[in-house]
Amino acid sequence: MLALALGFGAAAFAEAPVLVSAPKKARASLVEKARLYLGTPYLYGGSSAKGMDCSGLVYRVYIDTFGVAPLSSMPRTARDLFAFVEPLEKKDLQPGDLVFFDTTGKLSHVGIFEGEGIFIHAASDGPDTGVIESSLSESYWSKHYAGCGRIIPPAEYLGIAVSAAMGPAVGMDPVFRGMALDLRATYRILGLEAGLAVRPSWDSGLGVVRLPLVLSLSLDRKLSFFAGPALTLGSPNLAADGTTTAFEAQGGFLATMGAIWKPVSFRIAGQDFYMYTEVVYDRYVSQSGSKDLDAQLRAGAGIGMRWSF
Repeated sequence: MLALALGFGAAAFAEAPVLVSAPKKARASLVEKARLYLGTPYLYGGSSAKGMDCSGLVYRVYIDTFGVAPLSSMPRTARDLFAFVEPLEKKDLQPGDLVFFDTTGKLSHVGIFEGEGIFIHAASDGPDTGVIESSLSESYWSKHYAGCGRIIPPAEYLGIAVSAAMGPAVGMDPVFRGMALDLRATYRILGLEAGLAVRPSWDSGLGVVRLPLVLSLSLDRKLSFFAGPALTLGSPNLAADGTTTAFEAQGGFLATMGAIWKPVSFRIAGQDFYMYTEVVYDRYVSQSGSKDLDAQLRAGAGIGMRWSF
């Protein structure tokens, strides 16, 4: 089936790499734990109270706050952290975000933003070394400032987002079969994204309009599943190989089900995009009692946008 899909969903996908249920509280905890290391001596490659470098401080503070599991993929160098974070405008910095600097001709230094223009970092040289507080307005740091980003959502984050996606899909035979619309509302809870979605679709191959209402569950930001009942308007008939087969739409909770995979996400002009593929199964049984995957299965791919709240 070739489909055009537009969806509104709630999740936290394109935003920060690590999702937390109470961002405001988490940010306060990050700053509090970072302050505990003030005075710690500088040690290249270090990440403990005995000594730490700039990225070691960031790594230790975030691990102390959230534990190892949520941050298993967190990089250990300033340059890799810069690629890992969600990019921000300087005016959007909040306590707990990261600030980056080019001090050697390449991105080489990172600190934790404390608020009011102050950041905490592990300095290797200068009048003071080790873990200290500095101001972004100081001439040295202002001159070498390279950017900033967030690892966790902003303080006002509610765990909700709005998304829109569109793209083609095919059935068992690669022919145009119709269009689909996805209206989705989900909420981040206990590390999962659970929600409700309406997925109306027009199937030109079967000659029906289908109105599913599904429950969705995302295991991570890339893979999600959905299933639910569906109302079918019209009499499904599928023409193939010179014959027309009449089908009956089956009801029940598993009237429709599927999986959506979002392998790639990226940002353009401050907007979050993702690419997706999906496989959808609709329960149709021919009037002779046989099942036909040509009527039941379709797969698609496309691109979408997501706005977080």
